[in-house]
Amino acid sequence: EVGAVTYAFLPGQEYADGLADVLFGDVNPSAHLPLTLPRAENEVGFTDAMWPGVGDKQRVASYSEGLLVGYRWYNAHNATPAFPFGHGLSYTTFALAGLRASPTRVTVTVTNTGRRPGAAAPQLYLTFPPSAGEPPGQLRGFAQAQLQPGESAEVRFPLRARDMSVWNATTHAWQLVHGSFGVAVGLSSRDAAALRGAFRSP
Repeated sequence: EVGAVTYAFLPGQEYADGLADVLFGDVNPSAHLPLTLPRAENEVGFTDAMWPGVGDKQRVASYSEGLLVGYRWYNAHNATPAFPFGHGLSYTTFALAGLRASPTRVTVTVTNTGRRPGAAAPQLYLTFPPSAGEPPGQLRGFAQAQLQPGESAEVRFPLRARDMSVWNATTHAWQLVHGSFGVAVGLSSRDAAALRGAFRSP
């Protein structure tokens, strides 16, 4: 039971200095998790065939999870991890507002609602139409905004046709999906306060 956790990925020789700067408040942390940390071991239900693989002479792994890898599994099962993909802490707070979505761009306004300067990192997740057979809430963009207390900035996420496409294994090419796309912009993949909307692809 602790108030916060620091997680070092290949920290390097200056990690001690960097950690001290964060812990003593000289630097406002702005990093975000590049993976999902589960609440329990094997929370996603890997079988031995999936990992580490089975076989006597040569171990073979079966990737039967398909597209439900990492945060996509949590989104598809509406499961709550210990710390979600994209999660990060700060000594200030941020609010998102004014979501606007179209097939070419998604924009939001982010405001530093705290009392210290900091960097917000809004993240864009798209949910394909059900006919596409894709996992819900797929990351399609992120941006960082350095903000003073009370300052606001508009964050833009440009969208390409590729962002709304799936791989066609028959034609060996990307195929644009038509229909209504769900939009979520938040501060992690499981942000309950994420702004939500939709648009129709051309």
